[in-house]
Order: sequence, then structure tokens, then C-alpha cells
Amino acid sequence: MNVEQLGETFERYLAGTASAAEKEWIGKWLQERPEDHHALEPRHRQAVHSAIWQSVSRKTNLHLRPVNNHRKWLAYAAAAALLVATAAWMLLSRQTPPAAFVQTIVTQPGSPKTVYLPDSSVVHLFPGATLTIPDNYNVTDRRIALSGRGFFDVKENPSRAFFVRVGKLTTQVLGTSFEVKSTDSLSASVIVRTGKVGVAFDGKHLANLTPGRRLRYNAQQRDYTVDAVDAALLCEWWSRGMVFDQAPLAEVVQSLSDWYNVPVEIRNTRWQQETVTIRIRRQSCTEAIALLSETLGFRYKRENDRIIIY
Repeated sequence: MNVEQLGETFERYLAGTASAAEKEWIGKWLQERPEDHHALEPRHRQAVHSAIWQSVSRKTNLHLRPVNNHRKWLAYAAAAALLVATAAWMLLSRQTPPAAFVQTIVTQPGSPKTVYLPDSSVVHLFPGATLTIPDNYNVTDRRIALSGRGFFDVKENPSRAFFVRVGKLTTQVLGTSFEVKSTDSLSASVIVRTGKVGVAFDGKHLANLTPGRRLRYNAQQRDYTVDAVDAALLCEWWSRGMVFDQAPLAEVVQSLSDWYNVPVEIRNTRWQQETVTIRIRRQSCTEAIALLSETLGFRYKRENDRIIIY
């Protein structure tokens, strides 16, 4: 029975029109409800009593006329007890913590996305990226998880640190802009555009990064390097195009594949780790591959719906 049905039963009970089954149910309900055995705090008990007796006064006119009928008074008393029990149950129900809720935002290949977080921070997600936001975000701190590539423009809040987790790599900031990228389970990088961030792996602090610094972590070797880069060019791919600075060709073609939603396959292993510095801005996928081919010297062909590098 929900609260609305309970109220209707209560009205019939007061009016003397309740059925025998309803009267019997109310009597048993008053005696057997286990949830009413919970003790209320004094301030809650006082609030419940005040609200209940105001309600009973309005329903029965107890404040306007005496009640001489002993049986009717018992009915009112029982009704008041019923209301107290119901209010206590509703109050306790509100105090029960809600189930944890996690929001997951997935960007499809070919579809970059901008996400506005509850604290007004902004995240630009590269196609194919996944962002996970827990329901307690911005309560005591701000923690999110990323798979793929994302640029974060974090709203400054010294009392609530901001954490981005990519696998076991965690980046912590208070207010800044930076990029986090994981191309696979074995490698990840962090580039700082403005402000300062701290980077840790599996709870172990690695480095503090300032603007124009990039950390690249290799999970297989459990090692990292820090170098200087043009963060403005490398990070702002959603407005200035993609820039790759001495990046392995395998990483470049994966980014192109995600951005254009066109499968690109490297069949000649010779080209897998070949590095390249290049900027892709307004070219189509085919034009970008042609530019890479001219730069590195590989050959390619279009086969069905994919591009093959050989």
C-alpha cells in the first residue's frame, strides 16, 4: 500500500466507513511494522509530532469542539498513531542513502564531443573516448575516469581537488587546462596547457608538470619521460586540427581512424614505430594519408571500406 492509498484508508477510518478488513489491517499494521522500531532523533520526533497533530486537528476539529464519544476518540488516537508511524517511516526512508549512480559518456568514432561537468569544468572528448563521472562528483572532491583522449579545462576550486584516472595513471589538479591520452593499456601521456598538475602511477608520485611540459608513461617498462612541447598546438585539436610531434605512425593512424571513422591498417611492420611530426587540419582522411605517405615514403591503397598501408 502506498502513501496515497494509506491516506484514503485513514479518511475512511476516521469517517467510520472503513471495511472490516481495512480496520483489521490498520490494527495489525500499527502493531507489527518493524521499521517503526527505529529511534528518531529528538529534533525529528518533535517535527513529526507537530506536523501530525496539526494534521489531526484539521481533520477532526479537535481544537474547535470536544469529543465525548470514547469510541470515536480511540479511532482518532489510532489514526494519530498511524500518521506518526507513517511519517516516521517516510522520514527514515529519506535518510536511506540512494544507490550509487555512475554516468558514462561515450563518443563514437567520427564524433568529437564537448562535455560540461557539474562544477562548470569543460571536457573536450576525442572520438572513441569514454568519460565516467560518479554521482558524488564535486561533493568532497572531483574524480573522473577517462579512456582514450580528452582535454580538460578545470574550474578552479582549492577546496575540491580534480583527479583524472587513466588506468593506473592519475593526474591531480586544482584549476588548470591539460590533456590526458591513453592510446592503449601500455602507454599514456599528460600535457599541461596552463597551470600545474601532479602525475602519479599506481599511487606513486612521478612528477609535477608546468605549462608546456609533457609526461609520457610506458606501463610495460614502468618508466616515463618528460619533455617540452608546444601545448597550444598539440592540445587544441578540436579547433586547430591534430598535431603530432615525433609520434609513432601507429598512434597517428589510430587517431585518424577514430577522427574520420575510417579503418586504417598498417600491414608492413616496418612502419609501426616510424615516428612523424605532422599537422592535420582540414584534410580529408584520404588527403591526410597521402600527406603521411609523402612524408614517410610508405605506399597505401583503399580496399573496400578501409585504407591499407604497406
